[in-house]
Amino acid sequence: MRQKSRTVHDRVQNTLQSVDYNECIYQCILTKKKFIGKSPRYIYLFKNHICIGKSPKVQIPERQFVINTDTRIQWLYSKNMLKSIIFQVGNQSYEYFGSNEQLREIKLKFALYAFQMKIQDEYQAESILGKGSYATVLELTNLYNHQQYAAKCIDQQKINEKKNGYRQLMQEIETMRILSEHKHQNILQLNELYIGNQNYYLVMELAKGGSLLSLMKKRSTLFSRNDIRIIMRQLLEGLAFIHTFNIMHRDLKPENILFMSKDLESLKIADFGLAQFCDQHPYTYPKCGTPGFVAPEILEQDTEFARYTTVCDIFSAGVILYVLLVGEPLFEKKDKREQLELNRRCEINFQRFSQDQLDDIERDLMSKMLNKNPNHRWKANELLKHKFFIPSDDQIENEIDYPKQLNMAILQKSAMPTFSKNPFMQSVNRDKALTTRDKTFTIREQSQTLLTRPKNCTLVMQTNLHFDKSSQEQINPLEKLTNFIGSFNLIKDEINQ
Repeated sequence: MRQKSRTVHDRVQNTLQSVDYNECIYQCILTKKKFIGKSPRYIYLFKNHICIGKSPKVQIPERQFVINTDTRIQWLYSKNMLKSIIFQVGNQSYEYFGSNEQLREIKLKFALYAFQMKIQDEYQAESILGKGSYATVLELTNLYNHQQYAAKCIDQQKINEKKNGYRQLMQEIETMRILSEHKHQNILQLNELYIGNQNYYLVMELAKGGSLLSLMKKRSTLFSRNDIRIIMRQLLEGLAFIHTFNIMHRDLKPENILFMSKDLESLKIADFGLAQFCDQHPYTYPKCGTPGFVAPEILEQDTEFARYTTVCDIFSAGVILYVLLVGEPLFEKKDKREQLELNRRCEINFQRFSQDQLDDIERDLMSKMLNKNPNHRWKANELLKHKFFIPSDDQIENEIDYPKQLNMAILQKSAMPTFSKNPFMQSVNRDKALTTRDKTFTIREQSQTLLTRPKNCTLVMQTNLHFDKSSQEQINPLEKLTNFIGSFNLIKDEINQ
């Protein structure tokens, strides 16, 4: 057993030859239990590893752990109070003790850097917010501060089976970690990372105001020019921040623009699942994005060594601006390949719109965002100085004089099913098993795909989830536009060819 422990330690030690304590982002003192008594241990957290020593800042620490999915952190509780932290590396575990206050502080510091275990000890699942090919988004309640959060639950098996899936997931986490470290009011904050036997969990802020897509579905007319200005200003401010770190989002669309509340001033850019650093070549998925929103230079790429820049996001933002101002898709075709071809050619005639539909300032702004040549496309900081965002009194008055009605068919909305025995939510929120009325849902956390919830919970699925189209009812106008946008939720692999 001792030889095995040294082997694990030596493997990690060889990876980290020297320790530069100037790069330490957090340090503390915990205790390690011995056969008789306790002894102090000095804990140092770095961006990519953890060092533990018997003395302060030793060059050869007792333990060094690389922060990745092989190094996991578990928290032990006693009467709802934290009592210890356990580092698990392979088959080895190392436990250190501290006060509840101290361990809470450490947990806060480790949240963005290390994968924690047993998310059900900290959170309870409340409802399903969305579901995709590789992930399910849940609403959670923290069991200790009682605040609500969202968790992106990513299926480990599916992500590992997908080509470069694990690499892209780690890049998504790294992107959100960097952006969350520096914080920006228009970027959805990543709070914690967890790992289970079958899922990765990314715990984030909960955007209670819904998505821009959901707001558009509820409207029968366009947003006012002032509302569009509020939305686009925040979107560009968020992009300017993202681009500061040389990060490309690569999948901007109304579905990925969220609001923390009903206030349009609470916009957040979300879903960094396709995010990429400009200077990391080759890109994980060189040819990716959403048909109708993706920049032409991305679609022009024909090799895996593609290179483009952050202005690809400006094009996507320009399409969003177009949709908000005009009320119809920019590149509309029922066939996906035809739509992508229109998107790639990017032949846009703004002159076909009357002055009532688009004034000269709006045309000018869109032409600078939707320029097919990325070298001539404006950057986010430049666009924020455009006249559109600094309107004159006359301009505002004219905007009020021209209400823009949507010329669209009636939106058909399927009646959403209500589930009282959803398998995602019927499992248990604690370690122990819980038997529901239906014995099919006798579940232990270790064998389940997602977080769990007490029995008899009821879910109302959101309109952007899968549903049975056999039951439909008429609601407000917007079928042409919102159905078009809804169809954008495609498997990314389909255009990575």
